Amino acid sequence: QIVKSMNQLKLSLLGTFHALLDGEPLMNFRSAKVQGLLIYLALNAQKAHDREVLAALFWSDDPETVAKHNLRQSLYRLRQFLGDTKSETEPYLLVTRSTVQFNTASDYVLDVNTFLAHINNEELEQAVALYHGGLLSSFSCDSVLFDEWLRTEREKLHRIALDALFELTDQSLLQANYQTAQDFAQRQLALEPWREEAH
Repeated sequence: QIVKSMNQLKLSLLGTFHALLDGEPLMNFRSAKVQGLLIYLALNAQKAHDREVLAALFWSDDPETVAKHNLRQSLYRLRQFLGDTKSETEPYLLVTRSTVQFNTASDYVLDVNTFLAHINNEELEQAVALYHGGLLSSFSCDSVLFDEWLRTEREKLHRIALDALFELTDQSLLQANYQTAQDFAQRQLALEPWREEAH
């Protein structure tokens, strides 16, 4: 029998940022950059990231030594925040002297991953039900490079959601489900008011 770890991390990034650890909201991140670091690592969990690259991504305006110090401090705070320093379960962050990686073997749920899994399995209705708005629509952490990266990711997911809604509208029309088709078309227009196909 598998014993489920008590401190599951739930990250919701579609729409506004929400994080739950063991069902409790994670609040009071010490800074937006600590929050941004968690977001970046979770969305890029498939590989380990060089500390130099992360330091430059978040603190590009600071000298290298200051940027590295800031990254060290932020990682320390983040690990404390997530309970990695005292937990007996799998840590959420895998930290070495040179790299940092989000641990995909840890007990976590990320809504973006669930959304994309539904898309890949052609479960379009489940996918669009999860799309509560653009990726972190109002989030910024005062780093031009991070904000540029986030905008690219946001646009990519926006396109995927629009395409899924377009396909669902089409399917509904073919099945003569006109009310459903209208609902999906209106959701397209909510994402992109000038979208001709939806009109």
